[in-house]
Amino acid sequence: MRILTALFVFILNGQSQTAGLAAPTAYFSAIIVTDIDTSIAWYTRHLGFELLKRNEFTAQNIRQANLKTGDILIELIEAKGKTLNSAELRQREEKRFSSGYFKFGLKLKEFDAWVKKLRNEGVDFYGDVVTDPLLQKRMVIIKDPDGNYLQLFEN
Repeated sequence: MRILTALFVFILNGQSQTAGLAAPTAYFSAIIVTDIDTSIAWYTRHLGFELLKRNEFTAQNIRQANLKTGDILIELIEAKGKTLNSAELRQREEKRFSSGYFKFGLKLKEFDAWVKKLRNEGVDFYGDVVTDPLLQKRMVIIKDPDGNYLQLFEN
């Protein structure tokens, strides 16, 4: 009985650590890319991001850019000679994935208009528009120039 009581107290303690705190909100995502210029052009043209700042760290062979649209911030990072393209990794016979983020999602108020715009611009789609079984919202996945997945949801 003492073990059950201790387990119950342990479980309640874990839950009470976040009780009363406001839920976190997304702030930004960082994306590893192979060509920073191509990626900046893609994210600004197709998704309406604005370039805020670029940095180059020549000693580390790293180029970095911060972009924004609405409340969404992304950081693009190019690290020449230090990365393997995620699309190349997925195409290998072993179908390997790297650890870390697999995709990130965006909500679109005008879902159909966005999908039409992106298709007309030749953006690479991964599959068709489907209804997400959990959220019961339509969604589709697109790929950036490096094959990174962006999941687009109707709002």
